[in-house]
Amino acid sequence: MPSGLRCPSLREFVLAIAAAIASLGCRLAADAHLPLSQAAWEADPNGPAFSGSAALARVEALMALPRTLGDPRRTESIAALERMLAEAGAERVERREFVAHELESGEPYALVNLFAHLRPEAPRRFVLATHFDTRPWADEDPDPAAHDQPVPGANDGTSGVAVLLELMPLLAQALPADVGVTVILFDGEELGRPGSGGTGGYCMGSRRFAAEAAERPPAWLRGAELGIVIDMIGDADLHVPVEPTSHEHAPGLVERLWDVAHRRGHAQFEDRMRPVGVLDDHAFLTAAGVPSVLLIDREYDAWHTRRDTIERVSAESLHAVGDTVLYTVLELAASPTP
Repeated sequence: MPSGLRCPSLREFVLAIAAAIASLGCRLAADAHLPLSQAAWEADPNGPAFSGSAALARVEALMALPRTLGDPRRTESIAALERMLAEAGAERVERREFVAHELESGEPYALVNLFAHLRPEAPRRFVLATHFDTRPWADEDPDPAAHDQPVPGANDGTSGVAVLLELMPLLAQALPADVGVTVILFDGEELGRPGSGGTGGYCMGSRRFAAEAAERPPAWLRGAELGIVIDMIGDADLHVPVEPTSHEHAPGLVERLWDVAHRRGHAQFEDRMRPVGVLDDHAFLTAAGVPSVLLIDREYDAWHTRRDTIERVSAESLHAVGDTVLYTVLELAASPTP
């Protein structure tokens, strides 16, 4: 997960979000043709249930798959991820291989983006994405001797993958026939060094996807209405404020996500905006034509350190994010794009 970038207009956003929240209940009710408290999925006690415990177990299993950039064992791990995506319900899994260079050293890295499609022929499509690579340098560790050691990546590089894998079978069963989902596992998000974001260091997988989409967009992209990118969402002390560029490019989706989170009791979603934006894969997914929102706790205290271990990940946090994304997608599948 790269560092932040300065983003203006905090005061304007706060005023706008207050007005939006005041009118949100009426607009959501109109979308669903039901009173807000009687939204179809929320009212169904037998509706799909996202399990934070299962997601935490998935994090533990994924930690056995080496995904550090430059590790030769990644080949087998990526093959295992492809199998997991198929087992989770993907009818088609695509891999796009490419090479990216680390800017400081010029060293080449073999990378792979994975695309898993639920209902690949559906006319409407939502995109859910995260990155699966883990960082080869713990350059934010308080111990300088650890700076050349890999980050374990339990939260940053693994929690998002676990949540999406647990979401896929639930969505495959619950979505209407005309809505499909594409899950993207981006590679190379962690390839950058501090300060290199503007020159192409971070988010190499999503940058590559945006460039390919500009030249020859895949057929499924034409039906993609929105994207949700999750990153570092397993922290036991989880705080998810609004990310500024997400609100800039997809304000309706931000409002829907936060409303669903609050209705479902997830206080981890906070009614405030970060004063600093975050460069992450959502920026390039948006550039590819899919207005996208980033869910992230950028204040995670073990970011880019050797302390990013599974002991810092909680089932409660995974549940809060997985449940919010699940019910947001289900509500939007039953109504127009926000």
